[in-house]
Amino acid sequence: MTEADLIRLLSERFHGNFADETARRVRDAGAVDLLYEVATAPHPELPGPVRQKVLFRGAYVLEQIYFDAPEAFMPRAESFCRVDFAACANASAQRHFGKIMADLLGRYAPESGDLERIAETAAGWAVSPEAKVAVKVWAVEVLKRCRERVGWVAESWDDIVEAVALDATPGIESRMRKSWKTKR
Repeated sequence: MTEADLIRLLSERFHGNFADETARRVRDAGAVDLLYEVATAPHPELPGPVRQKVLFRGAYVLEQIYFDAPEAFMPRAESFCRVDFAACANASAQRHFGKIMADLLGRYAPESGDLERIAETAAGWAVSPEAKVAVKVWAVEVLKRCRERVGWVAESWDDIVEAVALDATPGIESRMRKSWKTKR
């Protein structure tokens, strides 16, 4: 599978089993490294709408691979924690990267400087008025994993949750009741 093949695959018509089928094809072709590069690179040569679609769908398929076959993703964990999570500027891809990171922090221990950057990025996504609901949810889940490891996250936890609670959707309100309250 070439990069052009993968970009074409990611930009084709979306269908019900898109992530499952595309993840299988990428794994079968031994192209997880290529998918990772495509999902984390800006692709300035592509027209804007195609670039955004490729970044979002690439992140979606990468998430599918992460949860179906974590061992296929783990060689990229250091790069994901060090650079690529924080560099994700695609609002749709942030949801998938947040979901991966929330789980990854339970399996992998990034260096403290990387953990700081992860927490800073997640905090920015969590409180951004422009962030989509799912991005906010997964950003707070990332911060929840950082709480015991990054001092300022623990100190500002209640303030972060309060900021996310402003104009909260029912989904966010439910998360707040179930898992984001400070245990006293």
